[in-house]
Amino acid sequence: MYLTCSISIKLFNSQDCVLSSHIFLSRIKDMGYLRVAFVFILALILLNEHPANGAIPSATQKLISKANKKGPYLGLVIPNLFEMNPLLQSPSYKPSDLTIDFSGRRFRFGTIGEKKVILVMTGLGMINSAITTQLLLTNFNIEGVVHYGIAGNANPSLHIGDVVIPQSWAHLALWNWQRYGQGPKNVLPLEANGDYTREFGFIKVANYSVNVEGCSSHDNLLNNICFIYNKFNVSPVEMESAAVALISSQQKVPFIVIRALSDLAGGGDAYSNEADTFISLAATNSIAVVLEFIHLLSSQETWVS
Repeated sequence: MYLTCSISIKLFNSQDCVLSSHIFLSRIKDMGYLRVAFVFILALILLNEHPANGAIPSATQKLISKANKKGPYLGLVIPNLFEMNPLLQSPSYKPSDLTIDFSGRRFRFGTIGEKKVILVMTGLGMINSAITTQLLLTNFNIEGVVHYGIAGNANPSLHIGDVVIPQSWAHLALWNWQRYGQGPKNVLPLEANGDYTREFGFIKVANYSVNVEGCSSHDNLLNNICFIYNKFNVSPVEMESAAVALISSQQKVPFIVIRALSDLAGGGDAYSNEADTFISLAATNSIAVVLEFIHLLSSQETWVS
């Protein structure tokens, strides 16, 4: 006990206390500098804060949250501008002042009849339409999806201008066929747009020479379309519906696909361009059916899947 006390007294004599007080004050001073430095660094971080790439900015999230409180909405998923513009110009569509942009997409709000709607354009192809549909269903209060547009026709019992509502959908990959009678020296479909390159993309094919007597050039004009129809029982041929159907089904959201036929899906003769000729007719027809469908839907209490 005495030894312990003597040691304690030794440790805390007057000189040691003065020295300890200087050290203590010095440490407090150093801690003050560290605290100031920490606050300064933290301020720099906060002032230079940026959202991560791909993240939805907080201001946009607030707009989305505010919009969702006014839902639910019908989501109108549209491939291209020429299919969207006639709807934007239709007196049946009443736009609101709200438009939300994020992730490279523009979501337009409005009403059709008694239904609140969100219009969004996907762009061409399966990937674009899948991403857009997922963004729509993930971020907004959606009661159902209406996907519409034009399509090529593979069904010989249907005609240009007809509107179809498929019962099932399939992704058969993006096949681009040459016209019957063409060969390696002819321009590939969409080659002028840079979608394909001959240097890496050309596949050696069999000789195109006719090996049956009495065969004329128009006999096999629809050879590829007949193959698709006979093999898969396909009617409309386009590039987005299967993706929209897949995402909607995964998210358990009711959906419908409405397509108007604008061309023979590559089956016309080499000099015809049905799509350019009838694109406006087909787009108008598809929108007419969409508007009627939404008006009928307005009389229902809930979406019938």
